[in-house]
Amino acid sequence: MYPPEFEYVKVYTVGEAVRRLSAEGAVALAGGQSLIPLLKLRLISPTLVVDLGGIRELRYVQYGDVVKIGALTRHYELENSPCPLLRETARRIGDQQIRSLGTVGGSLAHADPLGDWPVAMLAAGASLVAEGPSGRREVEVDDFFRGPYSTALERGEVLTEVRLKCPPRVAFVKFSRRHNDFALVAVAVAAEVEEGHVKWVRIAASGVADKPIRLKKAEAAALGSRLSKDAVVEIAEVAAKEVEPPSDFRASSEYRRALVKVGVKRALERL
Repeated sequence: MYPPEFEYVKVYTVGEAVRRLSAEGAVALAGGQSLIPLLKLRLISPTLVVDLGGIRELRYVQYGDVVKIGALTRHYELENSPCPLLRETARRIGDQQIRSLGTVGGSLAHADPLGDWPVAMLAAGASLVAEGPSGRREVEVDDFFRGPYSTALERGEVLTEVRLKCPPRVAFVKFSRRHNDFALVAVAVAAEVEEGHVKWVRIAASGVADKPIRLKKAEAAALGSRLSKDAVVEIAEVAAKEVEPPSDFRASSEYRRALVKVGVKRALERL
């Protein structure tokens, strides 16, 4: 199927992108791995496509106490990251072509409920920087995803940077029908373990709601516990009872709930 007609413009600065995206019906093109299929299937009909690919200043990774990732950083650039969460997530995304073209910021702004970066960043407690007509602002990841393909970004705003503290211990467990396909369910866990006890933890899951969510009851059950075999099983059961997954042609609600239990168990065992 052919996409609808639209105007196309490539921009080279964030300011120019903000100005162009402030127009009614404008959408941003980053890596194109999500937008182009939507255009071809005519699931969206923009009047203007703003190509951000020329903004070189948004392609970088800076490591320190806080890791800063430019929004146009491509997935493959994080495959060998010293930050385990970034490395584990990047390696599970699509195939080589998708990882070579797709961008971290594009994935987050697209907000696919089954996307890998959204659930990983939610587990990490990241913050996202956006620039728009009213200037620059920082949004906590807990407040960023509003629903399927919906975020806190307002008209004219461009996601420019992702910030996170690299968690000491992480685990990313993904269940899909085919290798590196979109997840049926994915579980990401970030934690700090001191003397065998969980001092800090965030547990996130995708495929169980219309956006990635934190499993706060499971977090509460894990916090302060020693990750013994029995404790891990108990936390996993809490996680499974906490979610109310949807049913669709890919998997039933009961099957997804079972995957959450297995995913949380495997993730905690890896810690």
